[in-house]
Amino acid sequence: MHPIKSLLLDHVNHLIAVAFPNRKVARTELLHGGLINTNLKIHFESDFKPVVLRLYRDGAAACDKEIAVHNLIRRHVPVPEILYSETKGAFAFIEYIEGITFQQLKRTNNLHAIQQASASIGKTLAAIGRFRFPAPGQLLASEGSLVVGNKFIEGPDPIPRILDRFLASTVFQQRAGSKLVDQLHNFIWSYATILPSLETDCSLVHNDFGNRNILVREINGVWSVAAILDWEMAFSGSPLLDVGHFLRYEPDATPLREPYFSRAFVEHGGHLPDNWKPVVKLIDLTGLVECLTHDELPTDVEAELFALINATIATYRSLDVNA
Repeated sequence: MHPIKSLLLDHVNHLIAVAFPNRKVARTELLHGGLINTNLKIHFESDFKPVVLRLYRDGAAACDKEIAVHNLIRRHVPVPEILYSETKGAFAFIEYIEGITFQQLKRTNNLHAIQQASASIGKTLAAIGRFRFPAPGQLLASEGSLVVGNKFIEGPDPIPRILDRFLASTVFQQRAGSKLVDQLHNFIWSYATILPSLETDCSLVHNDFGNRNILVREINGVWSVAAILDWEMAFSGSPLLDVGHFLRYEPDATPLREPYFSRAFVEHGGHLPDNWKPVVKLIDLTGLVECLTHDELPTDVEAELFALINATIATYRSLDVNA
């Protein structure tokens, strides 16, 4: 059990009393893994199942949006049930899902389990991509439903131009230095001809489809997705961004997820271009750099992101852009 500051605990107890007035709390546990919101596992006395209290750092809009996403996809994509929420208070009580993160599963080195789970994740991502919107862009909640807001960028070469926008961040420039900024600009533009336009892609994109946000579990000897967590960053766009994010830590020389993930993704309706492997790695550079534009970032996470950026540059520098 992780210690919780007394001020936060008083607030938590008040919220529990509002949502579950007839239950007594046995203990409260801080869940680690998320970098943005606070998640607390609430254990009740008697036979009540535990729940998760999610406190949204970015306020009511983030809470409202995640609830709207859950309501849209919950019959087709495994997500926790929303048990109680108040968007004005920026909190929600969510079903606690038994399972482990894909990150934890990967650390077991159980290759068969990792492969099974990867296939299930590919199938799940294909199901996510079947939810489509009238146009690409930001997703906002309006009266309980999702609407498309502004596009992230207009015109040709969206990936290099989006990366340039993140490279212009003062925070990133202070972290990276001018040499790496120039190197990344030249690198992404040298591969602009193989990058898809993405202008007409308007599928649901999770936008943080990483190891920590994918819960898996074993049932009858088979590992599969138990729940996909943390939807507040979702937008309308190309599923290739989620593909790249999930394969962010996949070593080319000793693959663990592949080909099980991509094969299941395609078999269940997902689309991958012919040269998809280098494409998704290049697209994922935008996500890596965007993370490094945030003011507050743990030192180990920052080092990890720079290592991934440098590895991508080193791996694809010799890529045949005409392939």
